[in-house]
Amino acid sequence: MTFRRDLQGLRAVAVLLVIIAHSELGILEGGFVGVDVFFVLSGYLITGMLISELILSQRISLARFYSHRLKRLLPALVVMVVVISVASLFVLSNYEMGKQLASAPYVLSWVSNIYFFLVEIEYFDELSSKDLFLHTWSLGVEEQFYLVWPLMLFVLYKVSNLFVFRFTGRLYIIFISLILIFFISLCLSAFWTSVNPRFAFYSMFSRAWQFSLGGIGYFVVRKGIYVPSSFRKLSALVPLTGLVLVVGSALVLHPRLQYPGFWALLPSFGAFLVIVSPSLPSYRSFSLLDHPVFVWLGNVSYSLYLWHWPIFILGFSLGLGGGIVSTAGLIVLIFLLAGISYRYIELPFWKGRFSEVDSKVSLLISLVIMAGMIAVANFGLRQLTMAHSMNDVSSSWRNDVPTLYKLSCDTWVSDSAVEPCIFGASTAEKTVVLLGDSIGIQWFSVVQAIFKEPEWRVVVITKSSCPMIDEDYFYQFIGKVFTVCSEWRASVLDELDRLKPDIVVMGSAGAYGFNEKQWVEGSSRIFKRVGSAAGFVLVIPPTPTLGFDGPGCVLRHLSRSGKINSNRCLAKGRLKHVDAIGGFLSSSARHFSNIFVLNLNDLVCPEKICRAATADGAVVFRDSQHLTNSFVKSKVSIVSRRIDEMLGNGSPDIITGP
Repeated sequence: MTFRRDLQGLRAVAVLLVIIAHSELGILEGGFVGVDVFFVLSGYLITGMLISELILSQRISLARFYSHRLKRLLPALVVMVVVISVASLFVLSNYEMGKQLASAPYVLSWVSNIYFFLVEIEYFDELSSKDLFLHTWSLGVEEQFYLVWPLMLFVLYKVSNLFVFRFTGRLYIIFISLILIFFISLCLSAFWTSVNPRFAFYSMFSRAWQFSLGGIGYFVVRKGIYVPSSFRKLSALVPLTGLVLVVGSALVLHPRLQYPGFWALLPSFGAFLVIVSPSLPSYRSFSLLDHPVFVWLGNVSYSLYLWHWPIFILGFSLGLGGGIVSTAGLIVLIFLLAGISYRYIELPFWKGRFSEVDSKVSLLISLVIMAGMIAVANFGLRQLTMAHSMNDVSSSWRNDVPTLYKLSCDTWVSDSAVEPCIFGASTAEKTVVLLGDSIGIQWFSVVQAIFKEPEWRVVVITKSSCPMIDEDYFYQFIGKVFTVCSEWRASVLDELDRLKPDIVVMGSAGAYGFNEKQWVEGSSRIFKRVGSAAGFVLVIPPTPTLGFDGPGCVLRHLSRSGKINSNRCLAKGRLKHVDAIGGFLSSSARHFSNIFVLNLNDLVCPEKICRAATADGAVVFRDSQHLTNSFVKSKVSIVSRRIDEMLGNGSPDIITGP
């Protein structure tokens, strides 16, 4: 096939969108659509390559095809996995490595997409622990496409011999089959996205329509498109329209949508328009895509894609995320590694001296290397697991949770029933209700210590990932709008009307994707109901997240004497988002005389610096977002004084502090 500079430029756009989306700069959240562009491009290129071989030789050499694909992709992948695994020894703790590198054997056998689906790793869940090789899910999808596509095209070509067609008729059968695959796979993708979004995202079957669309693009380019003369000048806008669709998708789409489904049509069709544009009269290549810089970026796009994710994850683990300067440094490192990988690893095997190795020999060597690397990866993981089980002090930090976690107070995602956990005598004179998701409930020990028995009873009402904001939201874990949360929240408000508590303490996380309007209006509706049922309401704004695993970082930087270094695991700039939410909550609360915002984030992140551990060695976070119970308990006296100051004037006997 003819080399097309514009398609290399399109590759550059796609990989840049992906890198920006994963940089945690908060821009182009929808940059993940770059992967959709890659799928369409692969469909076009691979279909064209295979059809050309069929036309020339009436057959497809599977050994040559698979060998070529492995030589093109495997060496750089193996080097990336090895380098990142070695680097992890110096960056991650045994616990983190065992968790982060568990996918390595599946990456090297091209089935990581299946692995991530089975272990329920959510691609869009930014609060979950990210696997260092999560990005290779798309390589798994592509390799499975490479495995199936030549066989399918060859069978379709041979089946066409059963009919009385000229040779062009055989291609016609393939073309019609691609159209059928496009519609069937697209409909299945939309269906699976609604009922099993994780499967829809990771499955080759729900992505086949994108490869088919690329294949259809090959036939369109091959045959050309008739355009009436009156519209021929407009046809010059087709590649620009395609580029606008791709970039526009990155601007409009976001991780809180059900994806891929029909949404994936936007970037995919944009890529299709760029692909078919040369078949139009008055075609002019879009100069941006033809620019030498973009062509070079397209050439190294595979290496850029390979290196960007693990470098970001390791960098964020070191606390380098969130800032423009530190993120720019990581991006420079990504480009440096990608350039080296392309020049010294990709090219020699793809177009250099190693590319001439016999197909069958290189295929055998590739399989042996894959098997050996998988064995090494499995052995290394077993050693890490043993080391972690023998010596991991971080487990005590990770399990430092409030006592209520042992009582199953939290109902699961499919259950809207309200199941309060009650601490204290039912005959207590006063009642305080602690209400919210896991971020709000992490303050349980403070509430229990301040509102003491026998005068008080503490009622805990909680549901994980369910904010006390009267707004629906898309919950990535279940792949749809969390309607159960809305039902549970409505039942909670009815329960508060029944309890008539003296005080309600409530809090929620800040990672639900609500905008200012939703925070203000959604909280106002909740405040109105809760405020009418309770004497006083204390609203705790979200606590900031670290952006990395706290215990893992602390463990990495323990001195030989076991002393914790608080200066090695810190994050700056993490308060901006939660402070803004605190402002939204205050804006709503000021309309109610009995509702107060109790901001405790200065206790969590003194001087606006969030640390995984304090200077005196107390571990603050038990993961990347939740506080350890020990840290929370250490703040009882301070929180008690603040509540006294807020509520004391209005009702001096409302609490009994320590």
